[in-house]
Amino acid sequence: MTKIEILLSDDQLSVIAGQLSDLITTEIDKIKKQENLNHRYMNKKQTCNYLQISNNTLDGWIKDGLPIIKIHGSNRFDRIAVDQWLSNLAK
Repeated sequence: MTKIEILLSDDQLSVIAGQLSDLITTEIDKIKKQENLNHRYMNKKQTCNYLQISNNTLDGWIKDGLPIIKIHGSNRFDRIAVDQWLSNLAK
């Protein structure tokens, strides 16, 4: 087997290290967001992430009838009910 050796300058190594760091951070953030999507009941922030919408859009959808559950003054969204509501809009 032939061995190939690549020589890089310190600047090139620094750039590659920065790119790897950014890539790893991005992938960790994606995984964290996906973990939150596995829960059936979501808070407002999780629901916005799940639907990929802004908080203002979510507020508008709530006014339009998006199902919301209030538990001791805390708002929760049932992922299944949200999916059904959206599905009914598409019909």
